[in-house]
Amino acid sequence: MSKEKNDVVQRVEGTCKTMCPRSEVCFRCSNGMVHILEKSRDSREEADASKMVKEYARPAAGRDHLHPECLRPPDVLVRTVRYLLKMYEHEKLARFGCVYSFVFDRLRAVRQDMILQDVSPLHTVRILQEMIPFYFDADYLCRTRSCDAYDEKLHSTSLEECLSRWREAVPAVPKDVISPSIVCANILQRIPLPSALVDIYIWRDFLDHDLFNILREIVIAFRCNNYIRFFRKLLQLPVDNVVVAAVQAVETLRYRALGTISIAYKSPNVKIPIAVLANWLLYKDSCDLVDVLSCCSVIHADSVVISSINLNDLLGKDSFKLLAKF
Repeated sequence: MSKEKNDVVQRVEGTCKTMCPRSEVCFRCSNGMVHILEKSRDSREEADASKMVKEYARPAAGRDHLHPECLRPPDVLVRTVRYLLKMYEHEKLARFGCVYSFVFDRLRAVRQDMILQDVSPLHTVRILQEMIPFYFDADYLCRTRSCDAYDEKLHSTSLEECLSRWREAVPAVPKDVISPSIVCANILQRIPLPSALVDIYIWRDFLDHDLFNILREIVIAFRCNNYIRFFRKLLQLPVDNVVVAAVQAVETLRYRALGTISIAYKSPNVKIPIAVLANWLLYKDSCDLVDVLSCCSVIHADSVVISSINLNDLLGKDSFKLLAKF
């Protein structure tokens, strides 16, 4: 046997015990590259090393990313993710764009450290289950409001990377480590896919009987365009589940539902009260439905003349934002 590829690359284990390596702290402080969310509350000009989090750096030729002192071990990565998500929850109402771009970048760096260290499936699952809810929540908020920092393609790619790595690691870890909430979110996100019903049965062993049945009914209702049943079942999901993961399915089914309603009630004189229509389409605030109909040039009134709805007017970006809101 030749000396072939016996030079097996050794796994690197990180030794950095802080959220940001000391070398990066010094470099960024010296070069004025400290993010506003990493600065002291008392003085917005001074960096607070305890708040600094390693930023994402693109892999580059000739640059060595494998210094152990610059890589954070799994326990530090978990602590970092929890810190970032706590900050996100605290700041998202006041300055969403700022905290979104910061957390998104720092979570990319977390995944980079995971990959460079080739962390075990157990650590992979634990870390990803901490961060996946952020991607779903932020995606929903960015779909339903304006956010200059949001890059739909990049966000979607990051979410899919997290989910695919999580799905790959699941078979190698004990079942009790797997979060039913993440399993549920994974299924909800994939509802528009042709394989959605098959996916539910793949994950059946990770869900309790009631949750499995609700999810199955949701997927079947989507497939049958039964929007009333779809939204009713969506409301039955336990509150600790990431329901916003269904945002694409909600957006799609509402558009289809309006098409069905406009055919079923196409007589020129038929009107449906706004409150009834909002209830059918799961709009908690009927004003959101009024905004959707305004995109179709429907005159604002307590009741809607269904024949006046032009679905072609709902194909714009702003319209889809309103269709996604729930």
